[in-house]
Amino acid sequence: MNLITAYTRRIKAIGPLGSSEGLDKNRLMARLKAARAALEGKRLRMVIARQAKYMKQGETYRKIPEDHKLQKDWEKILSEELSMHGMLSYLKDRPYPVEELSRLLELSSDHIIDLAKKLEKKKLIEKDRLIVT
Repeated sequence: MNLITAYTRRIKAIGPLGSSEGLDKNRLMARLKAARAALEGKRLRMVIARQAKYMKQGETYRKIPEDHKLQKDWEKILSEELSMHGMLSYLKDRPYPVEELSRLLELSSDHIIDLAKKLEKKKLIEKDRLIVT
């Protein structure tokens, strides 16, 4: 009983999800939706499968070194997928100025513009969804 009470107190002390990161509820929900969409996608599943294959050698498991290509691939693809799905989640409702998306997604304006071009090329957004000033 004491363990459960102590655990409950620790969780309450942490506060609501996103509060320690200073995220408001809307930004937090947008990030969670982007993460879910990214994880449902093919690219991340492929990287995870490659990592699992590397980690399991016969009857033993091994850790992926931080400087290994699989780790770098994971970080790169995760970042790309989160950015893409984050941007899509905002742009589905209405057009956004580059500067506002840059602030919301914590990406440079140049990165936002490059990402928008890629999404347009894939026909995932229309050209008028991004407002360039």
